[in-house]
Amino acid sequence: MRMPPFLRFLEPRIRPHSDGLAIRGHLRVERQARGGPLELVHDSKNFIVDVGLTALRDILIGGNGGGFSGSIFRMAVGDGGCPPGQLFDPYLPDANWPARTTLFYEMLRQDVSTFLTPTSTSMRFVGSFNSIDLDPSSYSLTDEVVNEACLIAGDGILIVGGDKKQVHKVPPDTIDPDEVMVSMRTFKSASFSIAEDVTITITWTLTLAKS
Repeated sequence: MRMPPFLRFLEPRIRPHSDGLAIRGHLRVERQARGGPLELVHDSKNFIVDVGLTALRDILIGGNGGGFSGSIFRMAVGDGGCPPGQLFDPYLPDANWPARTTLFYEMLRQDVSTFLTPTSTSMRFVGSFNSIDLDPSSYSLTDEVVNEACLIAGDGILIVGGDKKQVHKVPPDTIDPDEVMVSMRTFKSASFSIAEDVTITITWTLTLAKS
C-alpha cells in the first residue's frame, strides 16, 4: 500500500531500495477477415505462469548451464478461454493460474512472425494466425472462435513464420517436449471461421524493469 504524502519521507528507511528485476507484459489482439477492416479484440496485461519463470531462467543461463539453447519463439491460440455458452465472458486469472502449463484448449501453435526491440528494455513478439491453416477437427466449440493465447519458449533454431502444429487435430501433431508456456491470456471470443479467412494478430510485449 502506498504511504500518505506526509509520511513519504520515511519510505527509503521502511522500504530499502531493491535491485531486483520484474517482468511486465502486455498483449494486443487484432482480427481481420478477408477484405474487412482491422478490429481490436483485446489490449491489456498478460499473465506469466510458474513454468514460464523457470523457462526464462533457462533462457538466461543457456545451454552451457543446462538451460535452453533457444528462446521465446512460438505462440499458440485456443478456443477454451471462455466458459461454454459465455463467449464474451473470459475466464479471469485466479489462484490456479500460476500452476497452468497449457491453454484451456489449444487449437493452433506456430512460430512467431516478427521479433522487435521497441525500447532498450523491452521485447516484442508478433504472431499472425490464419484460420485457413486450421483443421476443422481442432475446434472444441461449434462456434468457430479464438479467445485465448500464449507465448512459448523452447530449444532449437528459430524460423520466423514457420512450423505450424495442431495438438487436437485428428490425427494430432506432435509437440516438441522442450516447448514451455511462458505467459497466457484469455479474452472475449473473436470469430475465427475458416470460411471467412480470418487473420488473428497477437502482439506480445515483455518489458524488464527494476522491481
